[in-house]
Amino acid sequence: MNIDEANAQFYKGNSQARDAQGKLAENFDDFLIMLTTQLQNQDPLNPTDSNEFTNQLVNFTGVEQSIATNQNLEALINLQAVNQQNAQATIMLDYLGREIESNANIGNMQDGSVSWNMDFASNADTVTYEIYNEAGTKVDTITVDETQSEGEQTFTWDGILSDSGAQSPDGLYFLVPTAKTDGGSNVDVGFKVKGIAERVETIGGTPVIYVNGMPISINNITSVSVADQSDDAA
Repeated sequence: MNIDEANAQFYKGNSQARDAQGKLAENFDDFLIMLTTQLQNQDPLNPTDSNEFTNQLVNFTGVEQSIATNQNLEALINLQAVNQQNAQATIMLDYLGREIESNANIGNMQDGSVSWNMDFASNADTVTYEIYNEAGTKVDTITVDETQSEGEQTFTWDGILSDSGAQSPDGLYFLVPTAKTDGGSNVDVGFKVKGIAERVETIGGTPVIYVNGMPISINNITSVSVADQSDDAA
């Protein structure tokens, strides 16, 4: 993809430089009307210095050139982003069929149940779990006043909303835990997703790899290893 293609692709969307260029075109029409009116109504015995008109046109041209420069800079930035996305997607293709570990806080609810595997840095006496749907809307909050031991723990949600008792639909959910000791100190909580890389897709311009039906970005991948393939041949 060259810079012209980048311009064609990305200026279809929002662009500050493109918007500025549109406003400049409108202002230029107004500028010409004002300039013509000024020429028509100037004092013939004391006309406006022609150098002043020239300076005004030069200044306007300078603004136009600055906007054009900004357009090309935006295109270069977008082109760099596309190249980076393509590089990430290429790396992820090499992960297909391999075992992936991730620190993403994502869970895939199936048949009305979803679980998250976590790692507590130390014992926590109270943990508040906030659950968000795929759209980023908080759907439930659950507080557990039982001690969660240091190390690996699993939290399972049955999808039943605390306020209404309604069953949440299957799909992707995100868990945000807040763990504290009785003394009020925060406890760090990490996540662990583990599974076989299934496919690579692009979501919102970002390449992701699917593990256990969940999209994982390359920034959340913590390890990649060869999947354990037992020889079942007789």
